[in-house]
Amino acid sequence: MAKGVFLAFSNAANDQVHEEYNEWYDNVHMKEVLALPGVISARRFKLANAQIMPGDDAGGRNYLALYEVEVENWEDLARVQQQGFANGNITINTDLLQLDPMVQTMVFEEITAETRG
Repeated sequence: MAKGVFLAFSNAANDQVHEEYNEWYDNVHMKEVLALPGVISARRFKLANAQIMPGDDAGGRNYLALYEVEVENWEDLARVQQQGFANGNITINTDLLQLDPMVQTMVFEEITAETRG
């Protein structure tokens, strides 16, 4: 079974809703994605003030959701997620989630097992 990560870069809809956005993301949206077949864990991050390379800004997005996945094939993961949005099992709260710029998502397939120092 292939292992990898699904990344979602996003922003709160505006500066006044960061707290509500994070609550919704953690307690609703992230749990909906975790319920999908093959999604085994989730963590969220906020862009740090200091970056290694000047100008690195995550494409203007402040938040990252990292989901660990194990799937038979990547097309199935994409299909299941798209179906989840289409049938309402994965919700989008447009009052809290910025859609311009649109949430950016990417899937990366593992090529080296986890190594710890």
